[in-house]
Amino acid sequence: MVKKMGKKLIIIVYFIISLIFLLPLVGIVLKSLNLELWSSVISQKGTYTSLGTTILVAIIAMGINFVIGTPLAAFMARENFKGKYIIEFLIILPLIVPAMVSTMGLQFAFIKLGLIETILGVGIVHSVTTMPYYVKSMRAGYLTLSKDYINMGKILGANSLEIFFKITLPILTPSFLVGMSLVIIISLAQYLVTFIIGGGKVMTLPILMMPYLSNGDIGSGTVYSVIYVLFTYFLVFLIGKILKIIYRKSDRNND
Repeated sequence: MVKKMGKKLIIIVYFIISLIFLLPLVGIVLKSLNLELWSSVISQKGTYTSLGTTILVAIIAMGINFVIGTPLAAFMARENFKGKYIIEFLIILPLIVPAMVSTMGLQFAFIKLGLIETILGVGIVHSVTTMPYYVKSMRAGYLTLSKDYINMGKILGANSLEIFFKITLPILTPSFLVGMSLVIIISLAQYLVTFIIGGGKVMTLPILMMPYLSNGDIGSGTVYSVIYVLFTYFLVFLIGKILKIIYRKSDRNND
């Protein structure tokens, strides 16, 4: 009897939580059900420009996370040394320091480097804000990776790159997929840092969407919101599909 009551309570809690997250989305979808609004948004060149810019910024952020975050995650998972907690603190520092403060500090440096109001500059800032999530995800994967796989690859004559791409990365695919998905989701959600570093000239989807919401054009704002959600899911889905295709080809070549 107690177990049944516990299960019913869990179901009720899940149902309430689902409503909290789904009801706003349902309201947005219902509000956007207007062919004229969709026709107006889709016919604008700025919509496609913002989507392309958003993809480029996300690709830059993912690339920097992969190149810097992956070896950092491996190092933090495998090595024990004095001062390790200091490095761990530095990794999560972007989550602690307010985005406004850290971005303003970067802005002065980017002005000198000529990266202000550029897609590259925005991508670099997005990589800073997403790095803690990627490193944490990959580190969790490296903690479960047995060194026997690495040693076996060395015995068979594989070099470091072959070991990483043919042994380590396929095993860490779940962690890698989670990490990259978080990078995409968080990158697409950045408005403040994009606005400060991009100066309003780097037109990502959130930058394009926000004026419609803030100026009272709720109809167009809801259409852009639906596009934003679908676009995010599409990119995450695409990353998973690309990884599957790559590893299928890799398995065929190895066979």
